[in-house]
Amino acid sequence: MSAETPRNLSYAIEDAAFQAVTRLNADARVAHVKRIAFVRLALPKPGLSFKVDAAESQTFEDALLSVPSKFQFVVHSSHQSDWAEIDRVFDQVEDFEKWDPSTCPALNNFKLADALLLAKVIDGTANEKTGKTTIRISLRLIEVATARALWGVNVEGVWQDAGPENQQLTLEARRTFEAAAKDAVAKLPASLDGYGAFLLPFDGPAGRAMTQIFLNALTEAGRQDKILVYDLPNGNVTDRQLARFLRERAGTEQVLDESVLKKVETHAKAGGKKLAILTGMVAVSNVEPKTLVDPTGFLDAITASRTAVRENPVRFTIVADFKFRDINDRFKVLAAVNGEGEYVRSVWQRIIDQLLSFLTVRNVFILAGCVLGLIVLFVLIGRMTRVR
Repeated sequence: MSAETPRNLSYAIEDAAFQAVTRLNADARVAHVKRIAFVRLALPKPGLSFKVDAAESQTFEDALLSVPSKFQFVVHSSHQSDWAEIDRVFDQVEDFEKWDPSTCPALNNFKLADALLLAKVIDGTANEKTGKTTIRISLRLIEVATARALWGVNVEGVWQDAGPENQQLTLEARRTFEAAAKDAVAKLPASLDGYGAFLLPFDGPAGRAMTQIFLNALTEAGRQDKILVYDLPNGNVTDRQLARFLRERAGTEQVLDESVLKKVETHAKAGGKKLAILTGMVAVSNVEPKTLVDPTGFLDAITASRTAVRENPVRFTIVADFKFRDINDRFKVLAAVNGEGEYVRSVWQRIIDQLLSFLTVRNVFILAGCVLGLIVLFVLIGRMTRVR
């Protein structure tokens, strides 16, 4: 892990904590556990290429608290005397994966929590070209009353920069997206009025761009004040984790625990309101025909045009699908609408635009020089061929 990617590492660790909590939430073996104390994030043994320092243990602990969960996590900032004793006990355990209740210290004198969560970094990778960072962490949950291991799992945290929220589009593509969003908003049923919807990142090419365009279409149609939309930006850690949590729950149609639901409502400051998630998929169904003005780019190189002379799509068609799912009812689909957008541009207008793009300062001087040179050449030829 190079010094240039500490933030990516922290994001990957936060994602690993998210994975840990969601796996705990879904495991019946720990259903009786209410309070969990996170002990530490053990560092990898020397020799591994993945470098992580002790400060990341705090990152993992903070992330545990931010994930919607039915458990109450006990942190180091409270009950200092109890934590000192816990640390003393686990300082004696070199490898918690070999935890044996018969040989390890008794834990039943700890009243801090029902179980203790230990984590150990296994390995990880960081690809600076793609911006993708992964970290694998081994987890073990130890029951205080019996000192036995209740639960264990390996999780992988992943972080990859999704890029800017507002993607840049060509004029043709943007107009097509706007038409598709407007078409979809017009089909939204009145039964959605009164809902608060978490807007999850849309899938497909330029999905992030469609996210913003869809919001604009809602506002223009006067539905924004009736369907309250909660945006979840990519750059906000809590929003990013909540978006992933809701997306994965929707995929499995799981019922949200009441305590988890309260955390979701608190995040949106929407206690008691009807809540839904809004997902979308964008697909390019048709880009045709193409006029080969200059397929090799030869003219572009010669003339130093500001606009590349390449293939010119004339017709663009976008199909976008949107779904609203009820958070309170196993993510049941409340409404599913699609929108289509098409933009057709004149071939001749495209060619004219390419020709106008040649009118750079450099090209004007070249043209003027060529004209002047031709005039001089004709004058010289005329004098040389004059009858004597």
